[in-house]
Amino acid sequence: MDSTSACGGQPDLDPLRKKLPTSKNCVRCGKAAVLVVQTSAAFCRDCFLNYFTHKFRSGLGKTRILQPGEKVLLAFSGGPASVALLNLVKRGTEEGTQKKRLKIEPGVVFIDESSVVQGLDVDQQQKAVQAVCKIAADTGFPVYNVMLEDVMTGHSSDSEMDSPEREEDVERQVKSLSTDDSGAHKLKTLFEEAKSLTAKEDLLQMLRCKLLVKVARTHGYTKVMVGDSGTRLSIRIMTDIAQGRGAALPLNTGFADDRHGDVVIVRPMRDFIAKEISMYNNIYQLESVFLPTLTTKVAEKASISHLTETFISGLQVNFPSTVSTVFRTGAKLCVSQGSKQEGHKRCDMCKAPLDTGGQGQPLQSQASGDGKDESVANLRTENNSDKQLSSSLCHGCVLTMSELGDCSALSAGL
Repeated sequence: MDSTSACGGQPDLDPLRKKLPTSKNCVRCGKAAVLVVQTSAAFCRDCFLNYFTHKFRSGLGKTRILQPGEKVLLAFSGGPASVALLNLVKRGTEEGTQKKRLKIEPGVVFIDESSVVQGLDVDQQQKAVQAVCKIAADTGFPVYNVMLEDVMTGHSSDSEMDSPEREEDVERQVKSLSTDDSGAHKLKTLFEEAKSLTAKEDLLQMLRCKLLVKVARTHGYTKVMVGDSGTRLSIRIMTDIAQGRGAALPLNTGFADDRHGDVVIVRPMRDFIAKEISMYNNIYQLESVFLPTLTTKVAEKASISHLTETFISGLQVNFPSTVSTVFRTGAKLCVSQGSKQEGHKRCDMCKAPLDTGGQGQPLQSQASGDGKDESVANLRTENNSDKQLSSSLCHGCVLTMSELGDCSALSAGL
């Protein structure tokens, strides 16, 4: 039979498929591989686990960011990356030899964002939160449950959970969480009045970060570990550039974010892509919990972040080096020496070095005298009731604030 099919003259690919290798050997031990991370990276089960664990521990070891006995708070959302992070830390603290053991005092925090993120009814939401709390409590670490609206108030409604012996204990502890109805109403109104989904996502990201730092300070933690993977950070790099946050990229995507001073945010999962994390969870049979986000079931172009995620994920399917290329390029950026000085001003919202001259527009635009950027900045300032607040924000936060409604409650809370 001819190599071209009878319909349309298209080439018959079956002979080509038959020539492709059907199996690979592990790149480390030479045994039959069961996992293929990339075309040139095939592993057997044991070698993959050793590779994954070593990669995690070497990232912490090279930076020497954790000190023996230091209290570290793990941000847990129930997603695949945070589930893998929790498992890695738990196994690290239970390491057989004293030399290899992870000598830290971990705690776990879960932020309930149901006041602004809809998608599940009350019963479904409660069951999902219970599942997340059960996974966190099973580690034996102290678990803190907080509501997102706590960031708007001077107090915290966090509740520390003991390790439960029965599922009923988790349900009882979840139901006992106190909520601030006034704070929840203010926060919900603020998100409802936002003009775009991009502004909502940006605001939620900042509030989440502020609340993590707040809980860490309240309970004496000096480090906060988050489960941002390399895939997620690659999307963040492209999104931040599009939103005018290029000056803050080293802080938003770096291994350690020290903008908050006494509390440092650490990203130990940044060297792993989503595929590797999924494989790790599958081997250990770690279950994640689905909680809806602001972009659940929305259109592809609903927000800058969601569009960027679709773009990066689509390229990664056919070009497996997409994520690593974007991530490694972004990792080469660093904070300017001038912004590290003690007297350098910082943004009141995101705490990144201020990249404006006090007029809400980028310093580069001011230097070049671009009239168009100046008019846009003035328009944003007029639209906000608090001009003094606008002058103390970075360019990215000015863009976000310009798309929000009444920001008086937000500025008072932050």
